[in-house]
Amino acid sequence: MNQSNNRKIVLLIFSIVSFCNYLLAQEDKLINVYGRSEITAELGANNFLGDLGGNIGKGGPFLKDFTFKTIKPLAGFSYAYYPQNWYQLKIGFNFSSVTGADSLISATGDLARWRIYRNLSFKSSIFEAYAVGQFYPLTFFTPGYGMRRLNPFIEAGIGVFHFNPQSQLNGEWINLQPLHLEGEGFTEYADRKPYKLTQLYLPVSAGFKYYLNNRFSASGGITFRKTFTDYIDDISTTYIDPSLFDKYLSADQALLAKQLYSRSLRPDKVKPGIVKANSSNKDTYVTIFVSISMYLDKYIPFYYGGSMRRRDGSLSY
Repeated sequence: MNQSNNRKIVLLIFSIVSFCNYLLAQEDKLINVYGRSEITAELGANNFLGDLGGNIGKGGPFLKDFTFKTIKPLAGFSYAYYPQNWYQLKIGFNFSSVTGADSLISATGDLARWRIYRNLSFKSSIFEAYAVGQFYPLTFFTPGYGMRRLNPFIEAGIGVFHFNPQSQLNGEWINLQPLHLEGEGFTEYADRKPYKLTQLYLPVSAGFKYYLNNRFSASGGITFRKTFTDYIDDISTTYIDPSLFDKYLSADQALLAKQLYSRSLRPDKVKPGIVKANSSNKDTYVTIFVSISMYLDKYIPFYYGGSMRRRDGSLSY
């Protein structure tokens, strides 16, 4: 990650921590959300972490290739229920997109040069459906397991997402999966199975939640996703012999595949078997989000006075 991105992220984290410390100093009441349910609207900034694009140097997993140049908006909706004060169960849906382009890498050092020469790009819409548990660890250190107005949380679960990688050719966006650009499903590449556009993923989130009043709360945080595919951007392994497209595809598809399987700035270096991407790392995408929640149980007390419910729902005085 370059110095400019580092400064921006450090400043963002510092601002969040400072704001949270201020809020904690303002309110020390305990809150009872036992048995409540809520609906949530979420907005976020989505960033792709895969083989295409990224920052200078060698491509890497996790946040090494995070770049503000490829941020895309995310919108979501969810429903949650609190079986106890210390956790909620949530189901939700998100709509977003991801993108990546080798041309966005500005430096030409040895470690990044091959990605710049590769000159590939893509975009994909993303639809997610998920079920997670959101946990509030600090409630175990409060009387009656009540929650304060500001609470850190961690969240984990399982989801399914649908993607559809596309690349632009002569001003038109072309679906890449049907073109088998790396020989997926071809006899000559028996180890490369056709990939599915709908797959499972594991979301993990961390953040803070602040209770505004008896009906509303606001949250902010970051979500990482563990996926099981390296084809969100449609590249994973090596270049293949382009004559195979004529063997396995229709004439129209073969023509498109020959134009899209390589867009290299050094076509003399493109040969069957030459590495196209790092298949050891699965693709993923990360979201920085904010959300607003509304509680549906209007008449359940927000503050429980001098008593709080225990974890089993009974009163503790």
